[in-house]
Amino acid sequence: MSHGSDRLSDLRAAINVTPLVDVLLVLLIIFIMVAPILTQAVPTDIPRPADPTADSEPDSEQLVLQVAADGALRLNREPVAASAVPQRLEAIYMDRPGRAVIFLDANEQVRYETVIAVIDLCRDGGAKVIGVVPDSVISSTP
Repeated sequence: MSHGSDRLSDLRAAINVTPLVDVLLVLLIIFIMVAPILTQAVPTDIPRPADPTADSEPDSEQLVLQVAADGALRLNREPVAASAVPQRLEAIYMDRPGRAVIFLDANEQVRYETVIAVIDLCRDGGAKVIGVVPDSVISSTP
């Protein structure tokens, strides 16, 4: 029997990273090839801006509450005090049950707190649905 070195003790446990790097490179190439295919546009139907020459008067059934930059309120272009908004809305909604909808048109300089206070006034007046008029509609009106 030879007393030389044992074969098991000569083996070293080491991780061979070459196959790991090969797999990662293949995955990288796959992602590079697939990425342009996945970035396709989703078809959307964006509404066009309103025609500036069209009549911009609101429908007689629509309620539009405008908040000016100085905080002044107008209900369908008629000046109204903030304290009178709930009573005016209650009176209007009495005549049309089930249609408690109002649109809020606030100037961009109006503070957020003021807009929330006006929304609360509308809720106090019985408004169930409060729509916000986007800037694109505002800019197209004369």
